[in-house]
Amino acid sequence: MRVRNTFIIFLVSGFWHGANWTFIVWGALNAIYFLPLLLLNRNRNNMEIVAQNSVLPSVRELFQMLFTFGLTVIAWIFFRAASVTDAMDYILSMITGLFNSSLIQQAINYMIVQVGFYLPVFILFFFVMEWSGRRYQYAISHFGLSWSKPVRWSFYLGLALIILLFAGKEQQFIYFQF
Repeated sequence: MRVRNTFIIFLVSGFWHGANWTFIVWGALNAIYFLPLLLLNRNRNNMEIVAQNSVLPSVRELFQMLFTFGLTVIAWIFFRAASVTDAMDYILSMITGLFNSSLIQQAINYMIVQVGFYLPVFILFFFVMEWSGRRYQYAISHFGLSWSKPVRWSFYLGLALIILLFAGKEQQFIYFQF
């Protein structure tokens, strides 16, 4: 009964996002991802902070985070695709692209030319900020509290300017598209 109810909830949440098979697949994938934890009665075992008493995660924790992120990204492909076929084609091109060095070089060139060389620096910065603030609901709320007020506020202003500079084109909020 728990398995059935879990699938119903995830499928309904997929259908709630839109009347397209891609959203149903997205909901089903999330149910499938959750199913092993539910069946093993471990769905409440992962409520602690990752690497709570250490600076860096263990190899196992790192693998678990990357695995979870990978599964989430695969589900997001279905969420954003125009059709299930498009999503499958995209996933297939990702897999075949891993073995094609010219595609990897094209992706690197695209990042440098289109989004700027500084993007990886910003991503790394935000990753470090989130990791260091993982004990709090909002990582930035505790970032730089030991700094003097002018330095902290200068940091916040600089951060806001960076976000505005690299915001890209305006996009409609996803739920207004349905």
